[in-house]
Amino acid sequence: MKTKLLALTLLTPLLYIGCNSSGTQPVTPTVKTKEVEVVKEEVKVAATTKANSFTETTVSYANNKGTVKAQGMMHIESFMETLQPTLMGLIKSDNTYKTAMGGCTSMAQGMTNDYNAISPDTKIRRTALKYRNEKNKPDATDTIVMERFLASKSLKEPLVVEMPNHYRVYKALDMKQPCLACHGTNISEDLGKMLEKSYPKDMATHFKLGEFRGAIVAEVKK
Repeated sequence: MKTKLLALTLLTPLLYIGCNSSGTQPVTPTVKTKEVEVVKEEVKVAATTKANSFTETTVSYANNKGTVKAQGMMHIESFMETLQPTLMGLIKSDNTYKTAMGGCTSMAQGMTNDYNAISPDTKIRRTALKYRNEKNKPDATDTIVMERFLASKSLKEPLVVEMPNHYRVYKALDMKQPCLACHGTNISEDLGKMLEKSYPKDMATHFKLGEFRGAIVAEVKK
């Protein structure tokens, strides 16, 4: 639920006075407020000692941070310009997609690490609700933001989230045609065996063309 917390806090006592006072209204000082869009959702937390344990995660969007958004998107696009041609080249080299599958398994995470090693102020990572590699498992904030993308009619606009020590810039990814060979509904038997061996807990299958796939996240230091 989107709320404007500070504005509501200031407005509530004024409404009370207006409805309940029969005399002269007091002079209210002008106060400048900064509106912060907040989303609250309960996220289930796995617990070994207590069943049905829940925690509340608050996500503060800061989409008015144009400079932060631009910096994050610059790094996301720079990283994708490196990763995508490599993966597309592997896909075109073998129509069985085995080479691409092996390359994605061995190279994608390494390329992410290499990029971050030369980027001191902004780090890139990938995440998804239905993830394949457990290293890309989302945290509570990731989950809330991606569920917002999933419910959205458009995946084009990035979202900026304020964290205690950094900002997160999220860019949604949709399912492309070449990626359906390993992530779609008609995965070949050979690829299925490779996936089962490499990712026994794989959840990233049965996608359709154009569906929300996941997100690239740029973490920008404050």
